[in-house]
Amino acid sequence: MSIYQDILNWSQGRPAFVQDALRRLVASTTLTQNDIDELVQLVKKECGDNTITINPIPLNSTHIPTTIAISGNYPKLISLNNPINICALHNQGGLQFSNTGLTIVYGGNGSGKSSYSRILRKLCWSRNPSVTLKKNVFNPSSNQQQVDFIVEDNGSNINFSWTENSPSNPILNSFFVFDNDCGDIYINNENPTEYKPVGIDVLEKLVSTFGSISQAFSSSVASYNTQKPGLPQNLLQTSTAQWYGTIENLQRTNVDSYIQFSQANINRKQELTTLTTAQNPQQNITNLTNQRTRINGYIQQFSQIETLFDEQNLNELIANRNTFESVNQAYQIATTQLQNVNTLEGFGTNPWRTLWEAARNYAHSSNLSDGQNFPSLTSLEKCVLCQQELDETAQQRLTTFNQFVLNDVSTQLNLINSTVQGKLNLYNSLVIPPIENLAELEQLIPNFRDSYNQFANSVATFRNSIITFLQNGGELNISLQTLTPSITSIIPRIDTEIAQNNQLLQNRNTLVSELNELSVKEFLFNNKTAILQYFDEYKYRSWINTCQSQLATNGISRKIGELMENQAVSLQHQEFVSHLNFFNRDLASKVLISRTRTSQGNTYQRCGLNGINDSINSILSEGEQKIIALSNFLAECTIDNRLNTIIFDDPVTSLDMDNRDKISDKIVQLSQNRQIVVFTHDLSFLRLLIDTHKAITSTDCTVIGIDKYNGISGIVTDEIPYLAKNVQERVDSIRRILTEHDALILTDAHGRETKLDSARKRFRMLLERSVEEVLSNKTYERFSKNIHLKKGNLSSYIVTEQTDVDFLLNLFGKYSVTEHDGGTSTIPLLPNKPEIDQDITDYSNWKNGFKIKLRTFQSTYN
Repeated sequence: MSIYQDILNWSQGRPAFVQDALRRLVASTTLTQNDIDELVQLVKKECGDNTITINPIPLNSTHIPTTIAISGNYPKLISLNNPINICALHNQGGLQFSNTGLTIVYGGNGSGKSSYSRILRKLCWSRNPSVTLKKNVFNPSSNQQQVDFIVEDNGSNINFSWTENSPSNPILNSFFVFDNDCGDIYINNENPTEYKPVGIDVLEKLVSTFGSISQAFSSSVASYNTQKPGLPQNLLQTSTAQWYGTIENLQRTNVDSYIQFSQANINRKQELTTLTTAQNPQQNITNLTNQRTRINGYIQQFSQIETLFDEQNLNELIANRNTFESVNQAYQIATTQLQNVNTLEGFGTNPWRTLWEAARNYAHSSNLSDGQNFPSLTSLEKCVLCQQELDETAQQRLTTFNQFVLNDVSTQLNLINSTVQGKLNLYNSLVIPPIENLAELEQLIPNFRDSYNQFANSVATFRNSIITFLQNGGELNISLQTLTPSITSIIPRIDTEIAQNNQLLQNRNTLVSELNELSVKEFLFNNKTAILQYFDEYKYRSWINTCQSQLATNGISRKIGELMENQAVSLQHQEFVSHLNFFNRDLASKVLISRTRTSQGNTYQRCGLNGINDSINSILSEGEQKIIALSNFLAECTIDNRLNTIIFDDPVTSLDMDNRDKISDKIVQLSQNRQIVVFTHDLSFLRLLIDTHKAITSTDCTVIGIDKYNGISGIVTDEIPYLAKNVQERVDSIRRILTEHDALILTDAHGRETKLDSARKRFRMLLERSVEEVLSNKTYERFSKNIHLKKGNLSSYIVTEQTDVDFLLNLFGKYSVTEHDGGTSTIPLLPNKPEIDQDITDYSNWKNGFKIKLRTFQSTYN
């Protein structure tokens, strides 16, 4: 089944616009803007736009091409010239490639080979295009990097230049480049599948077409940017605001009819505004509550003062004074009874008692008593004050004093005296709040200042009376007119006002809620035009999003992946195995290429070991990896009979001689019907390629030598290194040197001698090469690992005669003189120019005659 038929079958279950798009893509390689516009209309129709009159024309079997034309045109790389400010390359240098067959570019280390290779890897197709073209760091220049190309396409040459920071010319993607870095990517990376079977491009273009349609939809709503008007923050909790938050889910008629604001709404909003702004109940409640707290504070202050003058407290004062007088009288009697032992004035008074207490405390603290009793036996020995010995009379006096202090009358007098003193201190410290602190009460209570003054005067008078009474006794007649009743009367009034404001607050919340609802409606009405515009744009954008949701490419990618796996990756795997079989049959049975995924129309594949999860580079040798990577690369170049130009950069690195031979054979075979370019610095591989090409095609390949001189690389030479030349090439080289000798001016003796010396040395090397190539007929060679023991090779030994050996030995001896420093005596022995001319002619005649003799023998004894 062709890919086109497979796509047709797949499309049957797809929307009508997809089938129509496929028809257009099969019929035309490029869709016009009119095609995109019509497809946009068809998607809209698919999504419910009944105003669309255009009808889809689905893909059917009549649209599928009966014959598939494959382009046989493959561009050829003709030249790469004038690399400006790229590494150390000669800015007037260049490489001229043969447009067919094999071109070999040879250069030693530092010759510029790698620099030319980097240019091609960066600008042509490569698995590793991430190359930075360095500027000449040893001779810095501000010149912009540039390189010129000539490419042959459809029989015509195209000239173009690449300049720094610009993209590569697309035609260079026809040239496939392979080097060591690419090899690692083929082995270890997931790579996009390069080969695309005919017809798969229809689905790939469908992906990009979907993108164009989606972009058209996006452009159609790009100007639809009206923002939804935002409500004030304080109105968001209203029911109207909640309705407004869901208008996107409503019908336009519902939105239009709901957003109204009548004259009645206007009047009511004004009324509510007046009612709610006239007073603030909540603030009133707060203020009244604070005032109630302050009033209670005033009440507490005056109540504490008034308590000091109430009947209960006065009775207590009278009782305290009466108790003091009765106890004091008993105390005086007890004091009188002890007068017979008292010798000092003031006995029994408070100072006397203080003295007594001090003496007792001192005796206890200084171990002059038993720690509990005073006086004790210890303290009766000496006076604790004067430290004099006490006689019996003094000891009796102390004991009597102690009994006096400890008796009930004395104790009672001490207690009642403390109580009376505390009362005196209380009244002495009594302070009335100043009128300046009671301004609030003056505002709340009529004539409060007069009442306060009367109260303050009464308190001052009665306080003095009480103090006098406590000190001296007598009568106590007090009747204080209090302030607290008038202050306390304020509290019920405040409580009433608080209750009223609480009721008002409940009513006000209802009014404010109604006002907020009207405020939201007014806001919506004032912004109705913008809201409806936003609503219309939102609905249209949402519908466009629905249209765009029909343009998902996942299904297309899955189909591309399926087709690529069946018809691309599978075919590449077969091509890969074919090449790998050529190099190593054992590896070909163990390695496979398989699809990993498809994303955005791109299919990816990976090279791995069949049935083994370990990576290739963790198991196989470097040489085996190189062969696998090279086979993978060749599969991309030759799949489906492709004839793209192939460029190799040192393809035999890390490989042994067996694989070198095979790669040489493969390269020459590929060059029979395509352009092949090989960059190498390997002299033996160069010779191997030259000879393999000659053996298979009977023609010479194109060889370009590049060299480095005075810090400048990439200088093209007209010949390859002499060591790599065969016999005939060496003969031609010697004759060219002799021609250059004759072209020198007569006075340039040094130049002529230099040319002759070069010719003599090359003649000697020619004779050495002749033993390998002519006499042994390449039975053994210095650049080969094998000895060719074949009948065709060994025949040369049969036809070799004494004269052949003598001829070569004679010339070898003659041209070996130049290799030894024999002093001036050897100068006449050096062959001069006429002799070299004659010798090279004689040698050519001998070589040709020997080969005729060999061919005659081989034809006779075939």
